[in-house]
Amino acid sequence: MHFDQALYLLQTVEWEMEQKSFRIASRFYKQLEDKYSVLLEEIESQTTTAQTLELRILRLGQLLKHVTKQQESSELFKLILLNEINQSKSFLMTYPEIVSEELLDAIRSELGLEATAPVMVAWEIVHHQLVETCRHFYKYKSHGDWARLDVLLIAEQHHLGAIIDEARYALMSGRQTTILHVRNQKPSAEKLMTTLNDLTKQGLVFHSMQTEEWDEQLEQFLKLISMGDPITFASGSSRFIADVQRTLEPLPVIFSPFIADGVLPS
Repeated sequence: MHFDQALYLLQTVEWEMEQKSFRIASRFYKQLEDKYSVLLEEIESQTTTAQTLELRILRLGQLLKHVTKQQESSELFKLILLNEINQSKSFLMTYPEIVSEELLDAIRSELGLEATAPVMVAWEIVHHQLVETCRHFYKYKSHGDWARLDVLLIAEQHHLGAIIDEARYALMSGRQTTILHVRNQKPSAEKLMTTLNDLTKQGLVFHSMQTEEWDEQLEQFLKLISMGDPITFASGSSRFIADVQRTLEPLPVIFSPFIADGVLPS
């Protein structure tokens, strides 16, 4: 199951999550307290911005509801990156395996699902990708301001418009922002090009490559512009996303918005 497919499937339990999110969050923290109280105390002793249990339950409950309502994976990741990584010390960052196991168990129990149910498989996929992305960028906290990490936006064909919105957001937050547009013909949307010209005046770096298929030249260029480990968003067909992931591995690639199964006409 693809990440965006999993995220879409989770929207089918939006109503249930609206009703049960705080029960799930409460069960999760009770399980942590029952099984890992020593580790929790260790984290809390190193945290400069201590939060009450009630506030932690509230934050997790809100996040769970947000996941099942979120149609754009990029928005979901921005929420995680801005809130979770910014903590001075995080249980999620320190013990991700424990968090994954206990959170999924709490969700399964409160929703009354089998571990093999498609919705639970979807939760596992989404949660794993969120954790891995957080862990990747969390390492930069000790090397300066992670909130200033560069952003790389990669679009295939007609998906350029979607990542332009991401570029606006990134530029407003003061990040160095780069767009790579991969296309098989000359761009025809004059309005988009006008918008891009305006964004370049604000500091956007824009690259456009015309190619009929994924090739070595494109691959080498993508590796070159991603050398600084930027936060990377990509939008395109399933095959295009897979090629971006393979080329940039182990750099996490965030998908935005929902991808198409095939390349659509420009």
